[in-house]
Parts: sequence; C-alpha cells; structure tokens
Amino acid sequence: MGKQQLYGGASGLLGAAAHGRSQARDNPRLRVPAFRLPCTLVAVTAAAVMLLSLPGSAPATAASGEVTVVIPTFGKEVLDLGKTGTNDLQFTGHIYEPLIGDTVEGDLSPRRGLAESWQIGADAKTFTLKLRDNVRWHDGKPFTSDDVLFSLAERYVAKDAICTVCNILRVSVESVEAPDKYTVRITLKRAEPTFLSLLSARDGDIRILPRHGFKKTADGYEMIGDPIGTGPWKFVSFERSVELKLAANEDHWDKKAVPAFKTMRLIPRAQPNTRLSMVRSGEADVALLDPRQVTDAKAAGLRTIGVPEKVIQLSYFGCWQEAMLCHKQKFREALAHAVDIDAITKRIYPDGTLTRLATTYWSEKALGYDPTLKPYEYNPERTKELLREINYSGTPVKLWVLRLVPEADEIMELFDGYLRAAGIKTEYTPIEFGAFRPRIVSAEQNFETTYSAHFYVDPGGARLSVMPNVRIGLISKKAGGFAQQHWDLPKIDAVWEKLTQITDIKTLEEELRRLNHELYAEYNSIPIGVRYLVAAIGPRVKDWTPSAYGYALHFETITPAGN
Repeated sequence: MGKQQLYGGASGLLGAAAHGRSQARDNPRLRVPAFRLPCTLVAVTAAAVMLLSLPGSAPATAASGEVTVVIPTFGKEVLDLGKTGTNDLQFTGHIYEPLIGDTVEGDLSPRRGLAESWQIGADAKTFTLKLRDNVRWHDGKPFTSDDVLFSLAERYVAKDAICTVCNILRVSVESVEAPDKYTVRITLKRAEPTFLSLLSARDGDIRILPRHGFKKTADGYEMIGDPIGTGPWKFVSFERSVELKLAANEDHWDKKAVPAFKTMRLIPRAQPNTRLSMVRSGEADVALLDPRQVTDAKAAGLRTIGVPEKVIQLSYFGCWQEAMLCHKQKFREALAHAVDIDAITKRIYPDGTLTRLATTYWSEKALGYDPTLKPYEYNPERTKELLREINYSGTPVKLWVLRLVPEADEIMELFDGYLRAAGIKTEYTPIEFGAFRPRIVSAEQNFETTYSAHFYVDPGGARLSVMPNVRIGLISKKAGGFAQQHWDLPKIDAVWEKLTQITDIKTLEEELRRLNHELYAEYNSIPIGVRYLVAAIGPRVKDWTPSAYGYALHFETITPAGN
C-alpha cells in the first residue's frame, strides 16, 4: 500500500477532492491501518478502542445514568473557544463540532463533521463545502452557513481570539462566503492543499460557533449566556475548578453519536496520583493519566488505553541569531550527540507510551515521513571532538524548565546531566509558561545571546498534515510564523514560500520529505518522540473510542458495562 493510500488526511480528504470530486463518504481503500501499542496499551481499530482487561479487574456493575471523567485541568476555565487554546479542548471541546470530521483511525472524513462533502479548486486556494441540512443548535435553532461565516471570518479572527489556529486563519484566509444556507466557500490568499485539515478535530482547534450565541465587543466577541453547540453533549452547569456537567444531546443529527450515558461530569485534578486514585476508588470512571502511571494502573487491575497526543522535542531557541553559538551546525550536532534520548525515554515512559522520532513533526503517518531516518546516536566522544573543532570556550546553555507536560522537569534534569558530563556548561532555570511565553511571541524574541543556546521541552501537536507545524514552529514571524525555531530564517522562509506554491498532495509530500531530510541533516532540534495520551478505565465502563490522532476525545463514545 503506497503512502498516498496510507495518509488519510491527504488521500481521504484531498486526493480525490483536488481533482474536483467531492468526498461524501468513507473510502475503505484510503484508511490508515490500526496502530499497535505494546504491553498495557492497546490498538485503536476501525471498530473501537480495544480495552485490555488486566488481571485483578473489579467486576462490572450496572451502569448508572452518569459517567465521571477526571482530567488534569480546566485550563483557562473559559468556555468561549475563541479565548482558549488547543489543550483546553479536553474541557471545552465536547459541546461543539468541527466542519471536517474524522474516522477512528484518524483519517479525515465527513463522519463526525458538519460538512457532508467538499470540493477543492484546481489552484488549491478555493474550498467549497456542502453543509448538513439537518443540524440544530442545542437551543433548537437551525445551523446554517451563516454560523460558519461568523466562526471563520469574524469570531476566530477577532482581536481577542487566541486559539492555536486563529492566527493561521488571519494570515491565510482571503474570504469566507455563504452563497446559500448550506454552502460555504473559503478562498485562501495562496495555495494550501492541506488547509481543510486545520478545520478538523484531528489537526486543529477550530469548532463552529453560533452567531446568535455571541455579541460584539470593542476587542472581539462575548458569549451570551451558556455555551450553545451542535455536539453530542449539551451544557448543563459549570463551577470553576470544581465541575463541568453535560447532558446527552438526544436530538443530535447523527443518532449513532448520541451518548450512552445520560449525563457526564468532568472534574479537574492537577495531581496524577489523585486522578488514578479516583478511578481505583470508583469516584471516577475514566481518568487521563501521566504516562508514567501506566505501571501503577496495571498493578491496580485497571484497563488502560493510549492514543498519540503530542510530539515532544527539545527545542533550540534564538539559534537564528548569528551571535549565538547554536547558529553553527557543529555545535547543534554536538548537543544532539551529547544526550542519550533512548535512556531518558526508557526511564520516563513505560512501554507503549511514547514512540521515538528521528525528526520533529514527522510521526509515522504524517506527510513526508521517512522510515529510513533514525534517531540521533548517543555519542559523547563525537560531542567532545566537535567542541574541540569549534574551540568551545564554555559559554553556557540556558535550560528553561517549563511544565508544559508533567515530565518536562525530569527530562530537563537528565538533559542537564548529560550536557555537563560532555563538558558543556549549563544554567538551569525553572519558570512558569506565562513568564516565558513573551520571549516567544515578542517581535524580536528576547533570547539573550550571552548563552550558546536556549532550550525547553516543547510539546507540539502530532498533526499529520505537517504544514501547520512548519508554520507555527519554524518560519519567521515576518513570514507568518510563531516560534521561528529554524537556525536560518531566510532559508526556511524561502522553503515555506515554495511549499505554499504547491497545489497537489503528491508534490507537497515530496517537498515535505525533502525538508524532513534537511532538518535532520542540520540538527535543527533534538526530537524525543510522540507521547501518548493515556487513560485509566474503571469497571463501570465497557469501552471508549477516541480517534487515533487529534484533539477530539469523543467522550460520547464511552459506553457502560453491560451494554
């Protein structure tokens, strides 16, 4: 089976549509095969997330009408999706739906999306979507193309909108039109054949909002009353830092998506051990865990599942500045060979909770992935040789310790030890992300050149279309980027310009593979791997079917034991 068939996002969504044919139903020939998780984790299949029954599991009891899910945080504790980020979707994302749906395997599909079909213009700049005509908002009002126009052309591009894809909409979209009640036409400023993947639950955080649910303010929009969505769960009540309660939307347009439980409670608990204990005691039915807790969950007789969640990397910052030593390739290479990433991951991540990567952004099913590339070798002698060649004088590496994932501090402590053992001086600084973020978002990126490099553990989305991550992570702010983590900004901006001239997926994949190889050869970052979202499942739950990739946890698929 060729890559064009394997990549659901390109083939299933775009391969046919780029030639003017609408994609109105699943094509089994274009599906991504189920991935396999060893040991305590299990494979996501087309039918379901298979739950591994472990020795000592408590016997199933009769299901009540309510399921309780405990998650790490309510994030910003804001219910307006325009004012939240991707990570907040575990809390906010169950009420709303994306335009483009996805299958269980992670392929883009009309399933679980508000668009039933679409066409892509030959120039890969114009996208025409046919909307479902049987969808209603939770308050009973009909969903129409005007709501899509409001979401994409007004709410998410307003000054106060901060979602991850919001800025991409601002810089990419030329216009959004609604020719009739159930048709939307999106025109981009330049070619972007993977654009629709950003409007899916797999690669983006855009969910469609009701125009009548918002009022305009000086800086943007304000939600009127309670959240109103089209999704399988309806808002009931919200108590900050305590509980979000949702009810099954029994009038959902897809009867197969109506939840089996009548109500759901989402509860935030910051401590991983607390979340696990709540499932063990029966206080919760599902808990999102730290990957390091898989062994404890198994020992407690609980079932676990895992789905790819984040790409974890050690990012260099400021290397585009020639005054910083990491602008030199030999120093970047020295850093990459100084650290035994395999030993770090084996210590932190139990089997099946992380898959190693050779290059950042390119997980197994992503456009441009190349299995012949292997992770950098741990070779401290090579590091010392390279340091001698560049006459390294001891300029320290700045290590910023941000807990964007729970294990970030442990990763950085180990990384620090390896660098010092190789003869590289370090400065270790814990910092809250709120204090660190201005360094990234500022126009000139305030990273001091008195250090040889700046590092932090960067958890990015495992987006299979890759293009959003190239934009967000690599290119310059001048070119519409965000983090500008490439060592040569004019060079990567020129690559980006070339990528955005491509109108077909096959050519785009070839160019992304070429970029993949270039970044690998240049040691542009130190990839760690794809980290899995791990959940513990209690005895009152029969199964749960999240997608293999993406930001939709699909808690509506949780079914009670005995069903």
